[in-house]
Amino acid sequence: MTRTLGALFVCVTLAMGLSGSASTAPGQRVDLKVLLLSADGNEPSYEAWRVALQREGVPFDTIIATQAAPITAATLAEGTTRARYQAVVLATGALVYYNGTTYASSLSDSEWAALRSFERSFGIRQVSAFVYPAPEYGLNYPIFAGDMGGVVGSLTPAGQSTFPYLVGTVPIDRFAYGYQATPIGPNFKTLVGGPNGSALAGVYTHPDDGREELVVTVDGNSAQLHSQLLRHGLLNWVTRGVYLGHERNYLELHVDDVFIETERWDTVTNTTPDPSPRPIRMTSADVSRAVEWSGASGIKLDMVFNAEGAISTDPLTTALLANKNKFGWINHTWSHPNLDNATLAVIKSEIQKNINWASGRVSINKRELVTGEHSGLANPNMPQALRDTGIRSIAADNSRQPEQYQLGPALTVPRHPTNVYYNVATRAEQLDEYNYVYLPPPDGSCVSSPTNTCRSQPATWDEYVASEATIMFRHLTGNDPRPHYVHQANLAEDRVLYTVVDEVLRRYRSYFRPALVQLSQTNAGQALLRSQNWKSAQSAGQVTAYLSYGKVYVQTTATTEVPLTGTSVGEAYGGQRSGWATVAAGPPVAFSIADPSNTSPPTVSGNAWEGQTLTAGSGSWSGTAPITYAYQWQRCDAAGADCVSTAGATSQTYAVTAADIGSRLRVVVTASNSVSSVNSANSAPTAVVTAAPVAPSNTAAPTVSGTPQQGQTLTAASGSWSGTAPTIAPPVPSRISPMQAHR
Repeated sequence: MTRTLGALFVCVTLAMGLSGSASTAPGQRVDLKVLLLSADGNEPSYEAWRVALQREGVPFDTIIATQAAPITAATLAEGTTRARYQAVVLATGALVYYNGTTYASSLSDSEWAALRSFERSFGIRQVSAFVYPAPEYGLNYPIFAGDMGGVVGSLTPAGQSTFPYLVGTVPIDRFAYGYQATPIGPNFKTLVGGPNGSALAGVYTHPDDGREELVVTVDGNSAQLHSQLLRHGLLNWVTRGVYLGHERNYLELHVDDVFIETERWDTVTNTTPDPSPRPIRMTSADVSRAVEWSGASGIKLDMVFNAEGAISTDPLTTALLANKNKFGWINHTWSHPNLDNATLAVIKSEIQKNINWASGRVSINKRELVTGEHSGLANPNMPQALRDTGIRSIAADNSRQPEQYQLGPALTVPRHPTNVYYNVATRAEQLDEYNYVYLPPPDGSCVSSPTNTCRSQPATWDEYVASEATIMFRHLTGNDPRPHYVHQANLAEDRVLYTVVDEVLRRYRSYFRPALVQLSQTNAGQALLRSQNWKSAQSAGQVTAYLSYGKVYVQTTATTEVPLTGTSVGEAYGGQRSGWATVAAGPPVAFSIADPSNTSPPTVSGNAWEGQTLTAGSGSWSGTAPITYAYQWQRCDAAGADCVSTAGATSQTYAVTAADIGSRLRVVVTASNSVSSVNSANSAPTAVVTAAPVAPSNTAAPTVSGTPQQGQTLTAASGSWSGTAPTIAPPVPSRISPMQAHR
């Protein structure tokens, strides 16, 4: 199958001999939107990219070739001055579909030609998310094809620049089909190296026209590890480091039921008796371990507490209060009742009594609440209770209510449940209940469904930890600020929580460099709301954004918080600056590029005369070294406005021609580094270009009048001269020396 794809694509690409530049020209407008191309919408790589763009909030259009109208130049651009897309992503390099008997190209030759011409004309980069290695990608044909699971890729120095947030290794997940192939010549730059000198990902610069294409030789879906590791860097590369979107890696841990005791799972009856003959409650030693673990791991635990269980003479209460500043604290109601049918008075009392207890003891945000078992959210009394007690943030269970919503005056904050169960304190209890939940009868209670997969064999302890760590790791790398919640029982006895989270952190820190971001419940809710509002603004067509002359311009029809990556907005994270900017309705608002950043403008030296050579100075730039510079000379009108690029004038020097007479000239310098390659700045315009000066030529000899005697004054006349005015005569002596007088 795949060999057929490669052979077919050779026929398509060889028919297109293109030439030109692979950089965005000054004066061109490039809309900040990604084009995602799929053959039929069924490729795993297509789904992986769709999820990746959505998770960062990147505007994108999808074209499924077998379902869409033909792609033309007008699909991609408005003439030669406006690109509708800043990047192109192909789910598979050849974009082919199966028509029932053979594989065929999803695009016609004219569509391929339009795509290549668009990329060449506007300097648009392309990612081909999964390719069959072949010379048209700068690769030799494969030396291996098959399941690449277990292969570990390594970042090259170029790859480390492209993926600065990664430590250096990229393990390929199981069941990932792919190829091993070696690069051909200097036009291919390997980013992720594989076995036998192969390139698992790399950039091919097409020698015929300079287009840049990043190709990946391993397939991947959105849940596989290598996709999770590479997707942000691939996006940053294909957009040249500047786009609408925002990405962070989050981990927030809530520990519910602090101070009270919890029922225990019975491994014999596979039930949780209530009341339990051996309830679980943390001890002062567990508090000491929590403080130690938090300090070593760098993860702060939020204690979600029920103060009814706090007893002044109790060792647990004493230990927790002695270490109160080592933890966060969140109101979990006074006694943890189920509030589904509670009266208004009961709800208010449960909230307020916990707030009152905290006063002077622990620091809490009085506006945050977690109800017992997330109960009461559908209770008609809850909105008024929240209003009366000042609550503005209330937790919900993400497995039941994943979407945020307004509940009276409060925003819900969906929290991720874990398979670290509330009623276990030992490994034996945890594993027994886990297997009961995931094994089918008679050994368990699992029923397979579209949303639930049962196990065929009991899990071992290591298998359980690996499975749960994988789920949590997916959340950490999913740009998802939702907290995870566990229970105080999981910090007691065998302290099951630490085993699982330690594995999550081990994986994370073996692959990622940036610190995990920890948000309060309120801030997590605000982050979710911001993302949801941004999604709604995109759906409503509320925001237009584009890149021109090294600045990002954003225009909105209503006040909108806009996520920006690569500009001066926000703070650095994982090698790139990103953040949110509030843009009011009105004219476009400009944002400067963060890195590299221009600190003094380019200059032009030389005379603005026909036949003279002008030399550009790049100006001063700050940012990640090394920074390289590209030059584009432009011709402006006599007022120094309406500047248009001069074709082919892209060197640091420029020879002034007769066509420039009457115009002013300037140079635009584009600065590039490993972070971004779209920032530019222009020099001030020169003086109006004039014709080349004509050298002076004597047409009548100079004369001298007066008496040539000592003490007399002689007067010189310059004679007649032709040439470009003004002409300056050389100085002549005003007096004759005694020696001259006697000659």
